[in-house]
Amino acid sequence: MKGLNAELQVTAVNVFDAVRNLGSFRSADDKPVERKKVGKILEAGRHAPSPGNVQSLEFIVIEEEESRAKLAEASGDPRLEEAPVAVIVLADTARMRRRIGDEFHDACNAEAASAVQGMRMVAKEEGLSSCWVTGFDQMAVKTGFGIPENVEPMGIIGLCYPRSEVEPDHRFGMNEVVFYEKYDNQVGSVFDGLEWEGLHENTEIASKKTKRFYWKLKERLSDLI
Repeated sequence: MKGLNAELQVTAVNVFDAVRNLGSFRSADDKPVERKKVGKILEAGRHAPSPGNVQSLEFIVIEEEESRAKLAEASGDPRLEEAPVAVIVLADTARMRRRIGDEFHDACNAEAASAVQGMRMVAKEEGLSSCWVTGFDQMAVKTGFGIPENVEPMGIIGLCYPRSEVEPDHRFGMNEVVFYEKYDNQVGSVFDGLEWEGLHENTEIASKKTKRFYWKLKERLSDLI
């Protein structure tokens, strides 16, 4: 049991580090990406949470240079041509609509975003870098890759061994974006620490420190008196 707990703790740390340090590549190495790794990344996408368990997502793996060039042109992002592998993340919007109703597009976006995050984390675990591209010419992608009318491209992921990576963006501190019980109710600066485990734990720690300080001060005053 002790060994299992240690293993779970290591896994948790690795996941935390992967989330915090997940970034994009600036330029790609021309080293091929192994299909075994691509398969593992696709498995992560396939297991993404799905609203209503519709499982609307489908994927097109792009390896040919000419096809990657079409993606780069449709998106305006040259990294998709440079990366050895790209994955078009698709959603069967018609199937989602039958199950979810008028909110089908939001549901598809949520499923796709969840899939992309999982896929990019697995890519990082496999020693790869990735980029997530949206805002592309949907019609150009649909036409260029034979995507049927009821299926919509939701995003494109570029995968590579990086030559250089983008520096992580500045993130707002925990105390700037996290509130307790109601909006704008900020709780001290404890949220800015990396080892924050919850309000009650930090309150307990602060209380113990205050008590220790109080007793030490009382002892010193007694000595002076």
